[in-house]
This record gives sequence, structure tokens and C-alpha cells, in this order.
Amino acid sequence: MYTVFAFLWLESLQFRGSFLPWLAIALGVAAVVAVVALYVKESGKIALLPRITMALLRVAIVSLIAMLLMRPVWVAEKHTDKIRPVAVLIDVSQSMDSADPRPNLDDQARAAIAFGLVDADKGLPTELPSTGDKSLDKPKRIEVARAALTNPKIDFFKRLSNEGKQPLEIYTFGSQRVGRDSVNEDWLKNLTATEPKTAIVESAFELLNRDDADAPSAIVIVTDGRENAGPKSLDDLSRECYRRNIPLYVYGVGSSAFGQLQTAFGSGASDKSDSARVGSDTDVPNTLFVDDITAVPVRYKVTGVSEGIATITLKYGDREVATKQEKFTLAPDELREGKTFATVMKFTPTKADAETKKQEYSVNVSIASGTGPSAISLNNTMSRPAQVVSRKLKLLWVDSLPRRDFQFMQRDLLRDRRIDAKFYLTEGDRAAMRSGPPWMIEFSREVNGVLNIERAEFRKLLFDFDLIVLGDIPGKFFTKDQQEVIKEFVTEGGGLIQIAGRWHGPAGWANEKGIGPTKPQTNPIADVLPVEFEAVRFPIQALDNPVGFVPVLAPGASRTQIVSLEDDPIDNAERWGKRGTAAIQPSEKQLKPLYWYYPVTKVKPAADVFLVHPTARTPAPDNKEMPLLVGHSFGRGYVLFVGFDDTWRWRFNNQSKLTGKFWTQAIYTAGIPRIIGTKMTQLSSNTLAPVLGTTGEYYLRVFDDNFQPLTSDVIEGTLEKLDAEPNDKDRTVPVKFLKVQGAAGEYTVTLPYNKAGNFRLSVDPKNKNPASLNFPVIHPPEHELSPGPMDEPAMRKLTRESRKLEADAGFYREETLIRLPGDITPKYSPLSNRSEILLWNEWAMILLIGLLTAEWFLRKVNGMS
Repeated sequence: MYTVFAFLWLESLQFRGSFLPWLAIALGVAAVVAVVALYVKESGKIALLPRITMALLRVAIVSLIAMLLMRPVWVAEKHTDKIRPVAVLIDVSQSMDSADPRPNLDDQARAAIAFGLVDADKGLPTELPSTGDKSLDKPKRIEVARAALTNPKIDFFKRLSNEGKQPLEIYTFGSQRVGRDSVNEDWLKNLTATEPKTAIVESAFELLNRDDADAPSAIVIVTDGRENAGPKSLDDLSRECYRRNIPLYVYGVGSSAFGQLQTAFGSGASDKSDSARVGSDTDVPNTLFVDDITAVPVRYKVTGVSEGIATITLKYGDREVATKQEKFTLAPDELREGKTFATVMKFTPTKADAETKKQEYSVNVSIASGTGPSAISLNNTMSRPAQVVSRKLKLLWVDSLPRRDFQFMQRDLLRDRRIDAKFYLTEGDRAAMRSGPPWMIEFSREVNGVLNIERAEFRKLLFDFDLIVLGDIPGKFFTKDQQEVIKEFVTEGGGLIQIAGRWHGPAGWANEKGIGPTKPQTNPIADVLPVEFEAVRFPIQALDNPVGFVPVLAPGASRTQIVSLEDDPIDNAERWGKRGTAAIQPSEKQLKPLYWYYPVTKVKPAADVFLVHPTARTPAPDNKEMPLLVGHSFGRGYVLFVGFDDTWRWRFNNQSKLTGKFWTQAIYTAGIPRIIGTKMTQLSSNTLAPVLGTTGEYYLRVFDDNFQPLTSDVIEGTLEKLDAEPNDKDRTVPVKFLKVQGAAGEYTVTLPYNKAGNFRLSVDPKNKNPASLNFPVIHPPEHELSPGPMDEPAMRKLTRESRKLEADAGFYREETLIRLPGDITPKYSPLSNRSEILLWNEWAMILLIGLLTAEWFLRKVNGMS
């Protein structure tokens, strides 16, 4: 026992001096021996007792000095257990300031529990007390959280601290974590939610990064679950909590029935969540034909509703023309981001529709989910101008020989109920050309390859059509007067499509070059076309093996539906070629290659290029991508140049689907303006869904009273925020459309989307035809102010996986919040209390002086020096 005590005593004694302990002990022992020897030597002078006393004093002095040289310290440690704190994180991000709609009884009851209108320990009531309090319909999330945490019935913080026995650490967090007073909770009464981010993971990880002794025993998070900050994910947080054995408890704030519905015209893929794949509106018809089936593509995006029924109703004017119902289901991970669905509404316009004053169709999409008090109902309506045409589009197709495209398209056009087509082949069988419809028998009156019809009669014949398609016809077939009539036809609203050929057209329309003082002769048809070119004729059989190529979409392709061969824009892009390579990419989706094109020298100002060659370029100094499909407005009409003639190759395995769609859309684009008129002011955008923080390009095409492109350098417009306050000084701001260099009548402006809301862009170029365009600017999905429900699935998964349990645990709503404090198990960590006493302090010096004084006194008393 004494041995153990001595060991413990020595274990508690430490030496901190720079003097070596063994040397101090050796010197001390030597000094003691010397003292003993000294007093033994003086045995004859003094008595034994005084001598022993003085010797002991001298030994004590020497031992004390030796010990002081080693600077001794007495160390004591006390081992106990301390209770670990519970950390509380309260979300004060901007999403917590959202006023949730609470259309169903359960969510209204939860708000009533938080505000103390219903007992917190009774669960969800079957009916609410008639308080007349409308705040339960749409309270802010932070208000609900504040009310629940200060509800005296729940008594959250007092019960969580176990009457002060359990230490609490309370923080608010958004983009950063801020400590709060855990004793005085007055700060909670005025708590607001203004932080721009929700850093749930980062805030919790800051607590988890502590060592085991200081780590919390549990983390309680009060949030709507809309994590949107930091590099780590909720899964990372749950794994770290499980590894550290620190469970998460989440009080979820927000409406569980929050739903959002967005609608738009245009096709889209319902199984693709990428916003870039939502679709486009280039396939939405603007012109409808009587007695012809019209397909209106519609897409709608549902957010925050797990399942339900969508009812889509289509009206033309005030007449309901189609309706359908579709069931939908959203997976848990789709509730927050939303899911896009696409459908097509079909109807057949009537003659009454053509006569109605309200020439537009509208679509209403309504969402219904649940029944009774818990039912969710969402509704959205959109409209689009569209004119019903009560007559067929009249088309005249003139070519030299029946090329393969001509053969296939003649058959398709004759079957099309919307088109009344006539044809003529300059080198066809004369008897056939005079046999009657569908042949244009009047054109058979030719002499030596020249159409022998007077100008007045030719004008009357030509103006009976809406669109002329010119193929590979000899330049001499039409006289100069007749060519002038074709130019007048286009100027006054007719459409023209030039399909390039290898021998005659458009080479026959090339402008003649003047010699010497003679001015060059301009060709009327060449003036109309959107490209400049020289006469190039190709041999019947190429000497070299032709290299195949697939046309590439040009930037202007987004502004036309001619090249939209697929409903989904991504799928459509895969149909076309890739820039920089003429090599054919083996793909089931890519179009079959073409093997010939007509080279042009440049594109005329204000023309739109839709397709280009993947590698070929126009000759210097232009040196731009070789255009293959180009269109522009000329006067009131529209002209399209097609620089290839073998689209029949696209029929492989697709029959007439792709070629028919391409040519039909081209024909409508060029031919419809004559039927419904040409818009003198055309305003459009390249952005289908403007998102806050991005920019969008807006395009303006303007004609004057004579249908000539406007030449002003700048056109002013206005941008109005429709949902701004009436006295908001920024409600209307001016914008300037700047002229596009080299494009007459074309203007553009870049708008920054720096505010969310509904806007109207308006422009009045003083041509008696003002135009406007309405568009919304929405928050990105991850933005704090983006509408969305509490992310309950993510929070349930987080708390469950922080414990590695199959069943839900650790997630609470208002009806179960009262149980949360009792579900937390206290945890302890070992605590060591270490104390140190310096033995070489002032008391040791007093003792040393006292011993020296005592020895000196005894030596004096005994007559010693």
C-alpha cells in the first residue's frame, strides 16, 4: 500500500527546471554528507541535541535548495463525465420568407397548431375552429416556425434543455452560421429571413468538425429543406452524421401541398428534365386551314404535386374545340425540380372559325390532386394569335425535267387537302402538258422554248396563285416582261421558292456583266432571290466521285420551323450535320447525305440563313459558311432559296415523313403571307424561358409603308414590368434596338434579366404597325425565391440515413414537434480536470529563509560562528 502511495505521489510530482534532476540530487546528497561530517567534527564543542537539530536544519536547507533547482510542480487530474450539448440550427434564408398557399385542411391545421389555435398534443384535427383568421391560408414559413418555437404548449427550448440540465447551442443560418442566446429568447420574436442562400450542409458540417469531446449529441434543424449552397450534398451530411453517431432531427416548415404549374406552346419531351430540352415553339401553327386537322403542341411543367390529373382544354376564339385528361406522377426527386409533360391537341377548324373576330386559340391546363379538404387545384391559361384560312393555298411548280424531288413532291402535294397545286415541265411531254390538271396547260403555249403569253395575261394567270416554285428551268423560258411580273408578284405579297438545279436555274437568272462603258444588266428574278450568285453549270456526270455532306443548322434556324424535322429540339439537332467536317457520322438519327449543292457568292442583307454546308465557304472576300437554305422578305412577299435538289435521299426508311415535313413547312412559310398578309413589324426572341441572371436577344424586322426595309440606325422601344407597383419609377424603361450591320430592316437588342416578374416589350417604328411581346422572367430552380414546396422527401431521407434506418425517423411537422425534445437521448463525453501547483513559489522561499534563520539563531545561541 505504501509502495502504491509513493508511486502515485511521485507520479503527481513533476519537475520543470532546466537543472538536471540527477545532478541536483547528487549535489544534494553530497551536501548532506558534508553537513553530517561538519557537525560530527564539532561534537566536542556543543551538546548532542543542539548539534542534531542544527544538522537537520542544514540538511533541510540543502535538500530544499536542490529541490528548488529542479522547479517541482504538483499535478492533479480529476476524471468525470460531461453532458454534450444539443445544437439547434434555424433557417433564415429568403425561401423561409415565402408565403405558402395552404389549400388543404392538413396544412392549415399545421399552421393552426403553430399559432396556438389548436392543441399541439392532439395531432391533426379533422376540422378547424372557426376563428376567421385568414392568415392560416398563406402564412410565411418563418412566421410559422417562429410561432411554433415560442408556442407555450410546445415549450420547445425549455423542454429541449430538460429544465436547464441539457446545454443548448442555438444558431441561425443562411449563407453563414450565427450564434444566438440560448438563455434569453427575445431575439426569436423579431426573427426575419433575409439570407440569400440555404447552407444546411455547410452549417451542420461546422458542428461535426469538432472533436468528440465538444461535438453535439444531436443536431436539430428547423428548415424548409431547400439546400442550395456549398460543394457538399445532403448525402455527404447523412454519411458523416452516421459515422460520428450524431443523429439529425428536422422540423420541416412549409406547405406539403405547394404546387406550381407552368405552361407553354410547343413540343417537348416529357421524360427529359433538362431545361434545354423543354422544346421550342417553332412547330406551333400560326395559320390554320378550314376542314384540315390542326395539331397544337402544348407542354406543361408540374412542381410540388406528387400525382394527379391534368385537364387540357383547347379553344379557338370562344369555341371549345378539344379537351383531354392525363394522369401524371412525380417521383420524390422530381417534386422540387418539377417534371415537364407534353401533349398535342387536335381539332378541325370550320368556316365559322374563319369568320370569328377572335382569331386566336387558347389552352387552359388545370391540375387536380386529392379530394375533399386536402385537394390541390392549379390552373393556367395561355393564348396565341392564329388565323383560320378558308381557302387552299394555290401553288405553281415549274421545272425542266421531273427530278426525283419533283416526282415525290408532286404526289404528296396532290394529296394535301390544304394545297391546290399545278405543275409544268418545260422539257416534259407536250401532250401530257396539254392534258389538263394538274398541269398548267396555259404554259404549253411556248415557241422555241420561250413562253408566248402577253404580259397582261401572264400577270392575270400568275396572280391567281399564292406561291411559285421555280426549279431547274432555262433562263429564256420567261421573257424579261414575264420576269418583271414575277418580281411584281413577290413584291405585292406572293411567295417564291427557287430550287437550284445543275444546268439552268438559278444560273439562267445570273446578272449579266457589262463590258466597257456598258452597265451590267440586272435580272428581275435575281433581284428577288436572297443570295448573290454567278452562273455555274455542272456536267451531267461528275468526273470525280462526289463527297457526301449533311447540311448544318445555322444560328438563324431557331427562327423558322422549316428545318424542324423533330418535335424535340435536341433530337432535331441530331438529324443535321456537324460543322467543320464533311465526314458522315453513322447514326440512325442523322439525315442521309446529299451529294450536290449550288455555290453562291454571298448572302444579301437582311436575309436569314437556315442551313449551311459543313465545310465549304463562299469565295473571298466574303469567306463565310456556304449557305444552302436562305430566306428573306421582299416587299410583301417571302422568297426562299434552296441550294440542293436531292432531299429524296431523306426518304430512306422514313418514307415521306422527313421530306414531306421539310417541303410542306417551306411551302407554308413562303406561301402563307399572301393569304393572311405580311406583318410590317415583326418582334421575336431566341429565349423561350427567360431566367433571372441571364440575358436574351430580341429581334425586330421592320418595313415601311412601301414594304421596304427600314433604314434607321436606331429604333426606340419600351420595357414594362407589368406586375410592378403603379408608382414604381422603374416600371417602364426605354430600350434601343440597334441596326444589324449588313441586314436592312433588321434590329436587335440584348435585355438583361435582372428582375423576376412579367414584362412587355413594345416598339412603335411609326409605320402604323406597332408590335409587342409579353414574357415572364422566372427564378432559376435553385434560387431562394423560386416558388417551390418544402423539400420533405429530401429531409426525410436525410434524417433516416443519418441513422441508417429503413423507416422514417427524426422528421417532424407541427403535429409531432412536441415529441421531438423527448426523442433526443442525452450523450456524455469524458472530462479530465487537470490542476497544477508550483512548489517553487514564494512559500518555498519563505520556508528557505525560515530554515536559514533558525539555523543561524541556534548557532549564535550555541556560540558558533
